[in-house]
Amino acid sequence: MKDDLFIHFPFNMDSAGAVSAARRYITLIEAQLSQAYTDERAEALEQYHSLPNRDEGDYEAYIRAVERDYEDEFRPILRFASVVYLYMIFETHVSRHVSEIQRILQGDPVILKDLKAKNRCGIVEAARIYFRDYASLTFFADAQWLQLQEIACVRHCIVHDAGIPRDSKHSDTIYALESRKWLGQSVGLEINRYQGRDLGDRMILHQRFLEYCLSVVEHFFHTLGIAAEAKFPK
Repeated sequence: MKDDLFIHFPFNMDSAGAVSAARRYITLIEAQLSQAYTDERAEALEQYHSLPNRDEGDYEAYIRAVERDYEDEFRPILRFASVVYLYMIFETHVSRHVSEIQRILQGDPVILKDLKAKNRCGIVEAARIYFRDYASLTFFADAQWLQLQEIACVRHCIVHDAGIPRDSKHSDTIYALESRKWLGQSVGLEINRYQGRDLGDRMILHQRFLEYCLSVVEHFFHTLGIAAEAKFPK
């Protein structure tokens, strides 16, 4: 935070701080959930071993019930909520930064709303149009804007389609994201398939996917800060 980027362009401190807080929050909640799972499973095992004449049915009732709760419900809820939260951070801070730049340019501070309506698009595309055509700030390549758009599509699928890609109007984008590589590995989004066909289940988001989303959003605000510092020095 001592870098000149943050000192000279104060509004970038807000977004950097928000993304940093999101990273800490997600890490903390994941750790707490993992500890809760470990504790609850250990307790269930203790209860299971105390049963006389225990059998496979008892194991299902005591141990597998705990495992299913965490794997099928608790972790998906946490990771779905985290993606929505990260998207909210992007939406909030990109709108704030556009308003800040518009005040410098003496323009309409709510221009993103107008661009969304005019182009019938979401905030990612509206922001891309704004920075390119109105603020003349080129700091993100098309492939990087696509990464933001893909995250937005995952968020929309969670909010509007219960996290089921097959039901989403953005299904093709989500399928493409599933095969995307990040740092030499999958981004951590998985879809249950049979013979290559989507089974219609909720998508599976691994912890790695949250790290990927954080890196994309963090890089966006960092490069925006550098570009804005160069165009609007002090």
